Amino acid sequence: MRHNNYLQAKWRAGLFLGIDSICFGDGSVVVANCYKIDGKPYWYPLCDTTIESLEKYENDLWVHIDIFHGALSDRDETIVFGSGSMGNEGFVASTDRQGALLWGIFFTFSNPIVHAEIHGNILTCTTELDSKIVILRDNLTKIEILQ
Repeated sequence: MRHNNYLQAKWRAGLFLGIDSICFGDGSVVVANCYKIDGKPYWYPLCDTTIESLEKYENDLWVHIDIFHGALSDRDETIVFGSGSMGNEGFVASTDRQGALLWGIFFTFSNPIVHAEIHGNILTCTTELDSKIVILRDNLTKIEILQ
């Protein structure tokens, strides 16, 4: 995978794209739509874009993130997780062995992600409110939120 140097510099500075999305290390982005029905949150992919395209209309997209203890190593990647700067946000990300971002998913509604575990192809993230976010690792756009 090619790396977007601009994105990697943001990542190394502790910044991440602060919108509901999947951001890939090459700078491509899948913007997500999030909503609740009867209190149950839903997350699904809305469109493909790039960081450059998003910043064309809004340059204040970046938020500070805190990576919590408990990273997981699997395959040739490390899974990290934590919180965004507002307290109601969470993220999970994959890095290569040198710490470069491979992909990251940001959730504006999840609260911090405090635990993650891998079972085969499934990555399950637990938020501080004990919600579960289930992600298929071979198709990151397949995300289910359990409460």
